[in-house]
Amino acid sequence: MKRCRMFTHFFVPLVLVFAAAAAPARAESAAGYFERVKDQPLLLREFLYRFPKGGELHTHLDGAAYAENYINWAASDGKCIDLSTYTISPPPCDTEAQRPPMADIQFNAKVVNRIIDALSVRNYARRPLSGHSQAFATFGRFANAVPGREGYILAEVTERAARQNNHYLELIYVTGMPAAIAVGASEDAFKQTDAVARWLENPDLQQAFADAVATTDVMEQQWRDVARCDTPDPATGCEVTVRHISAVIRTLPREMVAAQTVLAFMLVEHDPRYVGVNFVAPEDHPIVLRDYAWQMQLIAQLAQHFPHAARHITLHAGELAPGLVPPEALLGNIGKAVNIAGARRIGHGTSIVHEQGHHKLLQKMADQQILVEINLSSNDIILGVAGDEHPFDLYRQYGVPLALSTDDEGVFRIDLTHEYQRAVVDYDLGYADLLWLSRNALAYSYLPGENLFTDVTEGRRVKACRKDQPGAAPSDNCGAFLDNSEKARLQWQLEARLQAFEARY
Repeated sequence: MKRCRMFTHFFVPLVLVFAAAAAPARAESAAGYFERVKDQPLLLREFLYRFPKGGELHTHLDGAAYAENYINWAASDGKCIDLSTYTISPPPCDTEAQRPPMADIQFNAKVVNRIIDALSVRNYARRPLSGHSQAFATFGRFANAVPGREGYILAEVTERAARQNNHYLELIYVTGMPAAIAVGASEDAFKQTDAVARWLENPDLQQAFADAVATTDVMEQQWRDVARCDTPDPATGCEVTVRHISAVIRTLPREMVAAQTVLAFMLVEHDPRYVGVNFVAPEDHPIVLRDYAWQMQLIAQLAQHFPHAARHITLHAGELAPGLVPPEALLGNIGKAVNIAGARRIGHGTSIVHEQGHHKLLQKMADQQILVEINLSSNDIILGVAGDEHPFDLYRQYGVPLALSTDDEGVFRIDLTHEYQRAVVDYDLGYADLLWLSRNALAYSYLPGENLFTDVTEGRRVKACRKDQPGAAPSDNCGAFLDNSEKARLQWQLEARLQAFEARY
């Protein structure tokens, strides 16, 4: 009996030691557990996957779908695959000419793996091709698989977001732009001295606007149908709030860019689902290098006619690096986006340190709280800019607000959790930094309404809600404030999710 008692006395504390090592202690905070697992990749991934993320402000709708889904959709839709370029194309197919139906090779693992590599950056490092060339080439290869599947892509990306505790997306897409491009190609009005007035009155652009609104209706209804949003068994992605950024393809002749820009402003001004104007496509393209200043002036000119949209401009700027372009091309794109076009957010901003007067520009961005949408994996793969070479810490030193995003999670084979983990590892972030990044995504979103926070960094809420407890019924004053602000309502929900998350620890 004595020996048995001795064994029990020894064994019970040993069990407790192993139990403490297997799970976070209840007395421990979320911040404490986070610090403890920062150097344990699997546990860190699990923690960040569950961590409530305020939203994602920079993700291209077509680039967010994974290649496997494009292959399956193309097969179901009777599309073809060119086996010399691995480009999806519409029917008719021709097997003898190496353009068989996708359905014929859909389950041929050897061929499918080559297609996945071609539609993404998977294994790009093993081929004699730069990440820049591979990433941008993917869009042309899967472009023909997108039409008619936009709602399916919405279902895919919202479900992925919800699983990661992310409930807000601003999705960049070119809805209606092919029609606007056609107008620009055929309309002499874009070459006249009174061009702006003619653009705004152009009946073909008015029709393009109406068609874009109708296309968005169809896309969102398709999403709701695919995700079963209006049934008793909805997908979790139905809980995600989606808004759209109207994207202009900037690598085209000026008249085509002008027509698209008019349509983009019209959508943001008149359709509440569209909350921002953006310009997309490679910044190092010869046309963009030639026309960048003109494009910024075009935005500024049109902004005078669209007062609401003028406050919702976010631009790809500074997605450049030394060697990709001549040194002279690095001197001013972010500054032009801010100072000429009036951008309130910047996408990428990687080349900031190469801009003339960048210290002054950084201070202005901090003073005016111009957020930078940070895409770490994208900048690494496309530009070769990562770690200490990336301006992530430089922006933070100046007090410029930042938010993390994936850019193209399907193309880069990542998710938003991956970007949070990369930021933690590369820049030794603390738990307070995670809160700041998460809250920024909603605070600087283009959702309508007042901000819940008077100070996002400190987490200081407006007076009406300062004493209220997230997750509980708000007071009358706080409830009235939330009722009048869609942005604040989503921020309040984020605070409740953060509280529930932290209660786990």
